[in-house]
Amino acid sequence: MKKYLFLALLCFCGVNLFGQSVTINDLTNLSNLSNADAHNYLVLAKGFKKEYTQDVDGRETEHLNKVGADKKQEAVVIGVGTKLSSGTVLHTVTYTTSTTLHVFNLITQAKRAGISMRFQGADSVNNIYLFDNDFFHIVMYISRDNSSGFVEVKQKEYLGFD
Repeated sequence: MKKYLFLALLCFCGVNLFGQSVTINDLTNLSNLSNADAHNYLVLAKGFKKEYTQDVDGRETEHLNKVGADKKQEAVVIGVGTKLSSGTVLHTVTYTTSTTLHVFNLITQAKRAGISMRFQGADSVNNIYLFDNDFFHIVMYISRDNSSGFVEVKQKEYLGFD
């Protein structure tokens, strides 16, 4: 009995050590948060570390990195956005990984979440997947040589009726 318990615990830990850090829900939720809240979530809950900040068009963008136990790199950029005339800021969150399996997992998660895939294709460098719904526009790129992946989640202006 102890052998099976130990084996189950070892498998569980192994899955956590080599799993991706963020999900599609994390990325969409990050696009709804302020920069400070998104930073706190990524650092405290997901184990990312601030790499550097930069000023882009008067807005502070923050680059956070994480190196997993399998030595695969992940990065998230927060703070990019578009300010509307109403004063509302539509945020963009980008996620980059050196493990293309993470992006394939995000594609599967987006499909399961009911986000419609609008386009699947390729250019000379990347396989491209476009997802879209009323709230988000999501573009996922996987390099054709399977060396890296990139995801961009853009918050959309929702024109609802009250």
